[in-house]
Amino acid sequence: MTKKKSEEKPVVLIMAGGKGERFWPRSRESLPKQLQKVYSNKTLLEETISRALLLTDISRIFIGTNPNLKKAILKSLPKFPKNNFILEPEPKNTAPIVALASLFFQKKFGNPVQIVLSADAYIQPAEKFKSTMLSAVEAAKSGSLVLLGVEPNRPETGYGYIAAGKKNGSAYEVKAFYEKPDLKTAVKYIRKKNFYWNPGIFIWKTESILSEFQRHAPYILHPLEESTSASELQSIFKKLPSEAIDVAIMEKSSSIVMVDADFQWDDVGSWISLERVLVGDDNGNFHIGKKSFHLKSRGNISSVKKELVVFLGVDDLILVEEEDLIFVSSKKGIGEIKSLLSELRKNKDLQKYLL
Repeated sequence: MTKKKSEEKPVVLIMAGGKGERFWPRSRESLPKQLQKVYSNKTLLEETISRALLLTDISRIFIGTNPNLKKAILKSLPKFPKNNFILEPEPKNTAPIVALASLFFQKKFGNPVQIVLSADAYIQPAEKFKSTMLSAVEAAKSGSLVLLGVEPNRPETGYGYIAAGKKNGSAYEVKAFYEKPDLKTAVKYIRKKNFYWNPGIFIWKTESILSEFQRHAPYILHPLEESTSASELQSIFKKLPSEAIDVAIMEKSSSIVMVDADFQWDDVGSWISLERVLVGDDNGNFHIGKKSFHLKSRGNISSVKKELVVFLGVDDLILVEEEDLIFVSSKKGIGEIKSLLSELRKNKDLQKYLL
């Protein structure tokens, strides 16, 4: 009886293979941001697992990542089941690993409801996350592909948008998807009552998503179905396109519905995002670490390991201290961080600071 009840619970795929380059130098290739403590005493991945445990058992939670990061994850989470990994031989965006995981879940569990989460989100409160997800799971049982929509509270240019249609029960029809807009377009979007952010949280039955892959992206599904070994999978992955699940499936499918996310969500994608998930002082300064003191200084973000960091007469700076380096940027210039990392890669003496 207990076994049957456990089998009825959803399986969760946590996407944790990203490099987190916009969080450099805290995020490195060997220990990316999902394995870092950012806004709490837990790593971003631990926070995501804690949320997943509100919905299912640990035995039904799987981490999608690459072989190089598996060791670091198990070192960070020694109690996590060592076989609960979906390993992609090389990064190919989200569609290939979702297809790979779905084939695995079908073989292991039959036709469970799947929940796909990213490992780098800020979500509060947990109770509302749970209730929203349970509604989405019920909606997925009818065969629909369900995604969440987050009501926007600012004109954000870093997220995709969803235009919702008529509401049927707990879910909305999806009229259209929109790519990341410019600021002028984002302002127009948030004035519309039916536009939502796309947080990349998906819920579907295993057979439903595999059917949609068969219909819209057989060029991804069929090669993976033929894989019988790790070496063969590696060879297959090299030939697969790097394609997001949104592009490969969601924007093409006629079986999509959206459930309104009744919780606070943010993508912890860059140092700037800390302004939205941390509590700052009266002058908009945000600090991770022990003590900070600001005089005639506004809008600064700092993450420092020493006893005290002091700001005097400076505005809109980002300061990050690591064991091996100190990083300073203006907020205006932080958008060029990937260009900076590209330049560091060209310098053999500086490449070690990326690892």
